[in-house]
Amino acid sequence: MATQDLKDRGWTPRLIAEFLVQHDQTRPNGLKMGRRRLPPVKLYLETRVEEAEREETFLLAQHRAMQARERAEVAKAARQAKRAALLDAAAERYTPVIVPEALRKGAVKKARAPYLEGLEQLLTEIKRGFAHQPPDPQPEAAPKRKVSKSKPAKPKPLSEGEEKDLRAALLKRLEAALAGAYEWFPDPYAPDPKAKKGKGGVAKPADWRKWEWD
Repeated sequence: MATQDLKDRGWTPRLIAEFLVQHDQTRPNGLKMGRRRLPPVKLYLETRVEEAEREETFLLAQHRAMQARERAEVAKAARQAKRAALLDAAAERYTPVIVPEALRKGAVKKARAPYLEGLEQLLTEIKRGFAHQPPDPQPEAAPKRKVSKSKPAKPKPLSEGEEKDLRAALLKRLEAALAGAYEWFPDPYAPDPKAKKGKGGVAKPADWRKWEWD
């Protein structure tokens, strides 16, 4: 069995090191990273794996590992939700004040242009704030390594995807404000007029004629 096979059976690197210790064979790795060939694949005898999986100590250790992984996943989801809430709150800070101008109907780009510089300035300010804000501490359930109390956690700047989403959220709020100032400006929060209606969900009054009756 290869290492990946063990992982599919619920083994972790720590369980492998504790209960199997050393691999039995190896085979060439067909994968490459660029021009460099990856290390050989470690193989473990199936009889040794099954014997280890019958031990009570292994079952207990595997159960604890599964619980630790679940706690880590829950903590990760909570951190992601909190980060998303912070990004939403940062976007809601943006309340552009629109000064209507004499523009021709449909001049969307000209209506938006005077406010883009301010939008980018706010985005830069928000990015700077996230770059100096320390992230939440990791859960104590299964720490990978101990962090010295004298060294605070490093801040987590916005990722490329987060910055893209935040810019889109700010732009959406700007366009909503422009839609309130210009009746012809598309409202980003308005229902999509191209969306198909009458299919699925709610039935039309005349749909009963097309139904199949038993």
